[in-house]
Amino acid sequence: MTTGRDGRVTISTVAARCGRSISTVSAALNGAAGVAPATREEILAVAAELGYNADPRARLLRQRRTGLIGASFDINQAFQGGIIDGLYRSCSQHGRSLVLAASTPHRDEAEGLRSLLTERCEGLILVDPWVGHDIVADAAARVPVVMVCRESGLPNADLVRSRDDVGITALVDHLVLTGRRRITHIDGGGASSAPMRRAAFLAAMTEHGLGDRARVLDGGSDEESGTRAVRVILDARALPDAILCFNDHQAIGALMELRRCGVRVPEDIAVTGYDGIPATGLTAFSVTTIEQDALLLAEVAVRALVARMEARESGGGTGVRGAGAPAVAPPTMPDVVVQERPEGGLLYSVMPRLVMRGTSQAAPAAHAARAPR
Repeated sequence: MTTGRDGRVTISTVAARCGRSISTVSAALNGAAGVAPATREEILAVAAELGYNADPRARLLRQRRTGLIGASFDINQAFQGGIIDGLYRSCSQHGRSLVLAASTPHRDEAEGLRSLLTERCEGLILVDPWVGHDIVADAAARVPVVMVCRESGLPNADLVRSRDDVGITALVDHLVLTGRRRITHIDGGGASSAPMRRAAFLAAMTEHGLGDRARVLDGGSDEESGTRAVRVILDARALPDAILCFNDHQAIGALMELRRCGVRVPEDIAVTGYDGIPATGLTAFSVTTIEQDALLLAEVAVRALVARMEARESGGGTGVRGAGAPAVAPPTMPDVVVQERPEGGLLYSVMPRLVMRGTSQAAPAAHAARAPR
């Protein structure tokens, strides 16, 4: 008996055992017409005996369309991992298969995007991509694209994101209500959502009449960026009342460095994060944060993308809106606001919520984040 190079039973294996042509065996296994019932039963019995399993990728290569959804994400960001979990659930509900491309310290996001297109993905979900505008624009010109948690000027892509302005405003309000006045924001460096969160912080502080007490330090999206910023704060010997961090990874790094240096949290200084990753709820950290609904963001992204893909599959063009009316009716969901973007495409906004914990000296509780005043 012959097998494939990897030892797997192939159609050729089944054909050799049956003494039939490969085309006849393929037709029988795929339920195609033109094969006598007795011959089909014989071929199916032999295939079962040999343990033949169809290769789904090989089948996709033979099809004109694959229906595959590709997703690109950063393996180092726990919040993005939560979105990927949601993408798997939502894709399964829509009868779609999901192909992942992770960016790592040794594999950049551009390479991942190229691999998804090589795999013949017919729609892409990019989770907070760091990749350059031109690379995303090239992908969006080939297949429908939905971008999650990122601002973009692309006219042919839909955006799905939380209301970061609402989340940051809720954090500032909470800190001010607990008596903090001198608040420092450690920003997200080159992260796409960093400018919006920084602007929202400064606006909220100004609204409280504390603009002159607001400080912004350079940061990033990992724990080390929080550690570095705390060293800058301690070296300046002017401890603020609170540190509002760009994300939870940064907040955990800042918290651990403060504790290492003997600074009491929350007695001497409050610390808040952003995203709501599971680690923030651990007793060892207990970080006050803004929780983004990762599962809802994922579900919205899949629904938006599937609507675009189905428009293309049905012959309705690219399924991407330029100027004028949308090419497809946007999916409607509770608690999700849909707006047309001036550049084209649609913006889906999801409301985050404030989760108060020990690092800001508040009783554990969750409250809906309010809209800006």
